[in-house]
Amino acid sequence: MALINIDGDPWLSDLDACERLSNDIQSQLVARNRQGQLSREYSSISGQVRVRLKQLGSELEQLSNKLKYISGTLTSAEAERRQRQVEALQSKHVQLQKQFSTVVASAERASLFASGNSRLFDDDDDDAALIKPESSYTVTDLRSQQTRILEDQNEGLDALSKVISRQKVLASQIGNEVDLHNEILDDLADTMETTDSRINRETRQIGVVTVQDSTTRGYWLVIGVLALVIVLVAILL
Repeated sequence: MALINIDGDPWLSDLDACERLSNDIQSQLVARNRQGQLSREYSSISGQVRVRLKQLGSELEQLSNKLKYISGTLTSAEAERRQRQVEALQSKHVQLQKQFSTVVASAERASLFASGNSRLFDDDDDDAALIKPESSYTVTDLRSQQTRILEDQNEGLDALSKVISRQKVLASQIGNEVDLHNEILDDLADTMETTDSRINRETRQIGVVTVQDSTTRGYWLVIGVLALVIVLVAILL
């Protein structure tokens, strides 16, 4: 299932496709575990799961690369939210790989020792004696499967390491943002204190001007009365 673009946000469509694929793999693992480990259905489902796990890993890598490409067009919060979604799917992919590898290893051990009358070593300790009479598994097959399991586990550990590294970077960035916001709040508090002091000073000055204005009006009233008296006295005389 390749990543496709549909109307709307192509990245979100790709994310939804990866989520559906991971859910399908989980369902297949559940269905496989209901089968006998030596049954043909079990082997068939295991093969399908192995292919789809590799497909999911490839699509998650594409999804992560696309997010890096479009991150400049997104807000910081939206870019981080989408990154967390990708990391959640990567973690689920690692868990699915571990679940698959663990059960496959168990199945191979069960297949190897299923027959009680088969022998693992002959007197000459020849590697060819590791081939079970009742089983199609050979030494080369078992070694190849073990190598493949180890490779899958290493890929899972690498993906988990990348997720942890990314989360560490995000935590550091969040810490820096918090420190910056604290500095902004401190500056704002200082500014508010300065503004409050200025407002109090201006209020006191307005009070002084008001008192002075009231006193001035009294002086002018007295002057007016005296002038009127002078005029009346002049007329009477």
